[in-house]
Amino acid sequence: MEKEINIVYISFSGNVRSFARRLQDYAAQQHQLLADRPTVKLLEISEATIPEKATAPFFVILPTYMTGGSEFTPEMTEMLTTPMRDYLESYHNIDKCQGFIGSGNITLGKMYVITAKTYAKDYGRPLIAAFESRGTIRDIEKIYKKLSVEAFGD
Repeated sequence: MEKEINIVYISFSGNVRSFARRLQDYAAQQHQLLADRPTVKLLEISEATIPEKATAPFFVILPTYMTGGSEFTPEMTEMLTTPMRDYLESYHNIDKCQGFIGSGNITLGKMYVITAKTYAKDYGRPLIAAFESRGTIRDIEKIYKKLSVEAFGD
């Protein structure tokens, strides 16, 4: 039976979409080299998505879209990613979520990948990895390996 890593993601500027597709391509190459390596299946969530019940375990990739948080107002407000929250909370899909991966800009300091960190905390799931902007090939290699270990122990 072929191993498959399921990834659910949301993308607005295209950075996360680019990363997810390149990760999928990399997984396909790895699978061609060694048949026991997992492939990657993608599901993009958007404002138009009508949530369906998740049938297999999955990981979530989120961009950084939060606002607020200053010395006077430490509360953060989630922006733009509410369709992902709707997906996770529909049909108890969160029960199949294995963890989160964040995308962001490291120059944001403490705010780097804050959306993924917030989701991980809110849902009690691990923050597995983070990458900057569209990610590098090194990020893709590292994250593919981490996801393979998390999903299948190899």
